[in-house]
Amino acid sequence: MIGSLHISGFKIFRDITLPRFGQLNLFVGENNSGKSCLLEAINLYAERTPVTDVLETAAIRSGERLGSWVPGETMEEGTSITHPVFELFYRAGDETKAVIVIEKVGDSTPLRIHQQLYGAITNEDGFKRYVPATQPDTIFPEGVEMALAVYRGENQVGFITSRTRPLRSRIQDGYRLSNGDALSVAFLPAKGLSDEKAASLWDGLVQGPGQHLVLHWLRMLDHRIEDLAYVAGRRGSRLALLKIEGQGRIPLRSMGDGLTKLFHISVAAASASQGVLLIDEFENGLHWSVQKRLWSALAKAARDSNVQVFCTTHSRDCIESFSAAVKEERPGASVYRLERRGDDVFATDLPLINVDAAMREHGELR
Repeated sequence: MIGSLHISGFKIFRDITLPRFGQLNLFVGENNSGKSCLLEAINLYAERTPVTDVLETAAIRSGERLGSWVPGETMEEGTSITHPVFELFYRAGDETKAVIVIEKVGDSTPLRIHQQLYGAITNEDGFKRYVPATQPDTIFPEGVEMALAVYRGENQVGFITSRTRPLRSRIQDGYRLSNGDALSVAFLPAKGLSDEKAASLWDGLVQGPGQHLVLHWLRMLDHRIEDLAYVAGRRGSRLALLKIEGQGRIPLRSMGDGLTKLFHISVAAASASQGVLLIDEFENGLHWSVQKRLWSALAKAARDSNVQVFCTTHSRDCIESFSAAVKEERPGASVYRLERRGDDVFATDLPLINVDAAMREHGELR
C-alpha cells in the first residue's frame, strides 16, 4: 500500500505532501488543480520499468507513442524544449536543469528523475557515453544534449537520451526495475481505455474469476447481459460483443457511454489485483443513480483483491456517493481537495464524517 506521498518538481507540483491514504482515495477540485497529474505521479512511482514508464507518462496527454527528440532543438538559445517528456518537469525558470522527486513520506528509496545537459563522448571502441556538462567552459567535441537520469534511492536505474528507442510493446529486461515497492498498476484515463488495451485486459482475466466479476458489474446497468466476447473486426481490430437475453450479440459500443465506462472500470479493477487502480474522472458517462452501487462494489473488490484505489472527480454527486459507500462498506478511505493558488498546489485532507460540510467550508467545486 502507498500510505502517503510527497511530490516535488513534477508538472504543476512545485512541492506537495499528502500525508495519509486509505484503500479508497478520492481527489476533488476544480479543473487544472492537479488531480490528473497526481494520478500520473502515483502511476510513475508504483511502476517498475523506469525508462518506459517515464516515456509512457509523458505520452498520456499527447496521445501518441513517443520517439526521440532532436538534440539541436534543445540547445538553441531562447528555444524551449518542446518534446513531451520535458513537460513532466515543474518549470522554475531554468530549462537546462530540473529534478522530479516522488516518494512516500520517509521513503529511503525515492524515485528521482534528473534533467540536465550531458556531453557525448565516443571511445575507441565506438561506444558513446554521456558525461554531465556541469562546467560551462568544458568543451565536448561531439556537442551536448539534454538527457534524463532516473534513480531509485542512490541507484541509477535508467537513462533517457535522444537515442532512446521509441516505445515497444515488449520491455527489455535491462529496463526492468527490481523494486520491492513496485506494484501492478491499472490506469483508466478520463477518455477511457483504447479498444486494444481493453481487449488485452479482458484476455488477461481468462484464467481467473475476473471475467465473472466484470459481467456482474455490467449487470448493474442491464440485468439482461449474459456474456461478453471479443471478435475480429476490421483491419486487425477487435470488437467487444455483449450477449443480451432475447437479443443475441450486440456491440458494446452501441449500448451507450455508461456501459462502456462501467466495462472499463471493472476490467481495470479486476486486472489490478494486489496492486493499484487509478481512475481519472470517475463519474464520466455514469448516471448519478449508479455511482453509489459502483463505489460499494469497488470497495468490496478492493478489500477482497487487496487493491488500492485512487480516483479523481469534480462532481458533487460523485463525492456524495463515495461518502455514502464508505460509511456502509467501511474501507480505509481519504478525500483530498486540491486547490491551485498562484504557482503552487495545496492539498486539504477533508474529514469523511462530513465531507459535504467540509466542501462548503473550502469552497464549491465549480
